[in-house]
Amino acid sequence: MTRLTDWLRKANSGEVRLLRKRFAIVLVMIVILLSVPTSAQENVPSDDIVVNIDTVYVDVVVQLNGRINVTYWMTFSVVQGSLGGFDLRGIQESSIYDPGRAYVEMNGNRYDLVVQTLSDGYALDWTPRTGEGESVTVVFGYYSTNRVVELTVDGEGHELAVLHWSPVQWSQQVDYENIRVIYPIEMQPSWITAEGGITTEGASYAGYIEDSRQVIEQSDHTTRPYDENNLLAYPSSSSASPRNFSVSLTANPALAYDHLVAFQYTNWTFFKDYVAPGALAYDAPSYVDVNGGERFDLQISVYNSGDQPLYDVQVILSLPENITLDSGSLNSYVGTLNAGESAVISYSLTPDNYGQVLSLAFLVAASNVEPSGYRSFTVDVYVQEIAPPLVPPSTIVILAGLFVLMGVVAYGYKSTRPLPGAAWTADDTTFAYESPEIAIQTFGKPGTVAELDPIEAAFFNNVNRDKLVSMILMSCVRKGAVRVIKTDPLKLTVTGLQFSDLTYYEQLFVDSIVDDQLDPDKIDDMFEEIAAKVQEKSWNADFEATRDHNEKLMNDAWDELEFKPTASARADYYFDGSYHDGWAWYWLYMHPQHDSRIHDTFSGGDKIAPTEIPTWFRDLSSATGQAISDVAVTTGQIVNNVANTIGNVVNAVGQIIHNPFSSPVETSSQCVSHDACHSACVTHDACHSACHSACHSACVCHSACHSACHSACVSGGFR
Repeated sequence: MTRLTDWLRKANSGEVRLLRKRFAIVLVMIVILLSVPTSAQENVPSDDIVVNIDTVYVDVVVQLNGRINVTYWMTFSVVQGSLGGFDLRGIQESSIYDPGRAYVEMNGNRYDLVVQTLSDGYALDWTPRTGEGESVTVVFGYYSTNRVVELTVDGEGHELAVLHWSPVQWSQQVDYENIRVIYPIEMQPSWITAEGGITTEGASYAGYIEDSRQVIEQSDHTTRPYDENNLLAYPSSSSASPRNFSVSLTANPALAYDHLVAFQYTNWTFFKDYVAPGALAYDAPSYVDVNGGERFDLQISVYNSGDQPLYDVQVILSLPENITLDSGSLNSYVGTLNAGESAVISYSLTPDNYGQVLSLAFLVAASNVEPSGYRSFTVDVYVQEIAPPLVPPSTIVILAGLFVLMGVVAYGYKSTRPLPGAAWTADDTTFAYESPEIAIQTFGKPGTVAELDPIEAAFFNNVNRDKLVSMILMSCVRKGAVRVIKTDPLKLTVTGLQFSDLTYYEQLFVDSIVDDQLDPDKIDDMFEEIAAKVQEKSWNADFEATRDHNEKLMNDAWDELEFKPTASARADYYFDGSYHDGWAWYWLYMHPQHDSRIHDTFSGGDKIAPTEIPTWFRDLSSATGQAISDVAVTTGQIVNNVANTIGNVVNAVGQIIHNPFSSPVETSSQCVSHDACHSACVTHDACHSACHSACHSACVCHSACHSACHSACVSGGFR
């Protein structure tokens, strides 16, 4: 009885409170200890790796089909830690890498690179790692799957081939960087000097002109000339034959975030009549690590790296023994691949459960490619045998920790549980946890929606450049300010009339029509003005809320269209109806399935009396070669011509605004719509909120985001 009385007296005393505090501390320590095995397995943080970039040499071999074959030779010295990989980011063109040019040279030995494709480049890794005090040379090559050299016409009507290209930027200084552009233009021996340079006659034969914008753009937006700029014969050896025209550009050094720009013109006649046949290419891992008896997935990609289509493309897989194909096909039929197109083939496989190395053999073929052009490769499967009775050591540690934890909890429960009749006050039994306050400063206010008109909303939502210009063109035609004469090539005329007031971007569009054509520089100015307006309206907006609001408007516009009871009423709404302070067609056209959905919407009903199409659109259709008949035509047939007409306008616009003189940024709204820079600068506060405004202007005014958002696209990330 005395002991019970003593316990009850102590129950409300500080001794028990102290015991409970100690118990809580023990629990926290156990949780921390249990997490140690997991965290200990993580790689060394990249902050512990210090690397000097000694040299970067870039060979750009221009092909007659206007594509390029690029090879990087990069030498790194490890100052601290060890190096086993980095990211080569900021590649502008679509590309596929060449496995034969993906390796490192270190201590006299060569090792294959493990290559992972990123959205804007490649992750390159190798083993063994390069140790402190050692150097490694990384060789990596790829082919562009799109044309890089394009046709342009100068003020005197001369056809020129223009190359406007840049290598990747780096997040730190490169001691010496050199770009060598090698053209398929053969030089006569008399045009080559004893030192290997090109004479004036040779440069004139090549038609070489250097653009004033061929400079080094620095992180502070200023420019400087290259330290060396030479016209040279390639190969360098005087005994080589033939020797081609090349341009060498050197930065010594290239500072952190320097943007090296090659901007050159040659004679278009060298490229004019050349079209490369379709060519098979592939992207696949060289090996995979798997567990025996466990299913794993494998994906490979096949490409057409040529200009002409490939037909009946198929991928044939040869399986070794001891591995089972669970899903996928031994003979995968891809069909037609047009220039630059790719297809992904997926497989699921299960190896037998014992240690072995299995080789999966692939053959990629096409009906219009000779067998010598087929591509064959292997993927090695390294199988680790798994013994079911064995328990991984990490599991043993976790189980042991759980037993200890359960024991401590049981002991604590027994020690602190009050006996019958004991009373605990609120102060004694309540443990209040106060989380630390973390403040992330951004300009975006949650729930704030930017008030944008339809074109600005399309810009904000990352609608591509061609489509945006076409939307503005369509509006100007509808308002009577512009007339389309033809689309191949695109010819426009300013009427001097208008049925309603023009917006600021429509007026800028009208002003960009010079000699019946769109002036690419003026189109760039129009985009910069739209970007400035969108930035002004959305600087404090919630991106997610604004995007969701715009998507709702788009979907509601379609609901309203489809609610109309007759095809005639739907046509009136589509061609002339207003919606949310703007032409309804703007919102309808933003939908990614516009063509198919509009066809479905107009296909039913009213087939005897076809829908009336407004005169302005009939004139536009005639100019594009999609004339709409007035007699015995169904609404469904009319709508087919509507989709074709708009498609022709978009294609014609694309041919103009992709002129090499225009900005290389394909979607000027990319950063304004937060897809790249903005999400890093605001949503995650990576660049702090102060660079919010700089991020917007950099993405629109400078290609590749330039200096304000470098971390999103520059090479580095040493690991």
